[in-house]
Amino acid sequence: MRTRIGRYLGSAAVALLAWGLLGAWQWHEYVRERHLVRQTVARQADSVMSAVMSGIRSHRWMGPFVRDQLPGMLEELVKSGDTLAVALVPIDAEHPAMSAGAVDRLDLAAGPGRFWGDEGFQLVTEFRLDPLAGGSGSRGGSGAGWRSGRGRGLSGSPRVEEEDTLGSVTAFEAILLLDGTAADSQIARAAWNRTALALCGGLLLMCVLIAWNVRLRFIQAIGKAAILEAEARHLRDLSQAAAGLAHETRNPLSLIRGWTRRLADSPLPVREQQQVQAVLEECDRVTARINQFLAFARPCQPRLESADADKLVDELNVLLEPDLEAKNLTICHDNVTQGTTLLADREMLRQALFNLVQNAVEFAPAGSIVEIAVCRENGIARLEVLDRGPGVPEDQVKSLFTPYFTTRPGGTGLGLAIVRQIAAAHGWQAAYASRVGGGAVFYLSGIHG
Repeated sequence: MRTRIGRYLGSAAVALLAWGLLGAWQWHEYVRERHLVRQTVARQADSVMSAVMSGIRSHRWMGPFVRDQLPGMLEELVKSGDTLAVALVPIDAEHPAMSAGAVDRLDLAAGPGRFWGDEGFQLVTEFRLDPLAGGSGSRGGSGAGWRSGRGRGLSGSPRVEEEDTLGSVTAFEAILLLDGTAADSQIARAAWNRTALALCGGLLLMCVLIAWNVRLRFIQAIGKAAILEAEARHLRDLSQAAAGLAHETRNPLSLIRGWTRRLADSPLPVREQQQVQAVLEECDRVTARINQFLAFARPCQPRLESADADKLVDELNVLLEPDLEAKNLTICHDNVTQGTTLLADREMLRQALFNLVQNAVEFAPAGSIVEIAVCRENGIARLEVLDRGPGVPEDQVKSLFTPYFTTRPGGTGLGLAIVRQIAAAHGWQAAYASRVGGGAVFYLSGIHG
């Protein structure tokens, strides 16, 4: 049992380790995929930012016409779909000099860098422009209009004012906000796919583990069936040999016992009478051993029926009454109530219970109680025989139910072996446990009733 539990725990540990490795691999792949998605968005932001920077520098070098077109360019950029907002903010200013889109969603206080937030991906780039030459505006006013005094509106003054809007500032922050909804959806899909793959992998590993354990149990069952079949063949052969041996032994033994009984009934001196009585006892002992050997060698083919446990105990009480009176013992079966039935071959169950109770009577101290109990759980019964004897040494427990092993002087070593054989034929388990407070508990478990 412990070996089987250890094997199951080992298989479960291997499966959990494999599942953990699969989960770690899927997490690594998810992190890598998330990084690639965000890297793609970052590259897109870099491309858009490069376009914005090119437009700003075009304004600086190509004059007011391009500058006037810059806001429209920013608006068109926002309308492209992926760009939520763009702004050009002078350093140390609170408000953007130029902007387009949902400016309120921009984090204007953020410094240069890349940021993923609830609003999307924000890129902030700081840049500087070289100041314009001082005479650039005066050259516009040195033309004919300036000379005639009629062209003030065409001279450089308005342009200088417009130029001052950006021209007087040389340090800026360009802030760009890209929509991260598509990227977040792709990342969420990746997370779901990786999680589903890990769960499916765990389910597959569980199925493999269950199939492996079922296969092991199937192989064990086949091996056990082969062993039982070999034992059955051996017992059949043994039964045939035993029948022949019994026939060849019983006839002369019966003849010897009959003539000895005649001698015992005739008047003999005390010494000879004792010797004749000893021969009779030995004949009976040999006959009992032959009967036990035949019972052990006979193949067990149980015929199941409902056996009344209370009646069986009453019958055993009558059979063992001389042994009980000799040691002043009492059989207690209070919890084996009338009508307690067990599904078994009645005669085989009676034989097994007789052997267990006889064994308990042999080792129980004088004046004590031998208990018989039936415990039930979920329709399965456990039949126990308890005594207050010395118990069984731990090093002898494994040999208890093997043939010809005995710790009792004069014992044949077949009583418990027959119990195990009957239990195996019914699909039960015959076992021993030490009793709390001293003594022994022999039981049959797995009985339907």
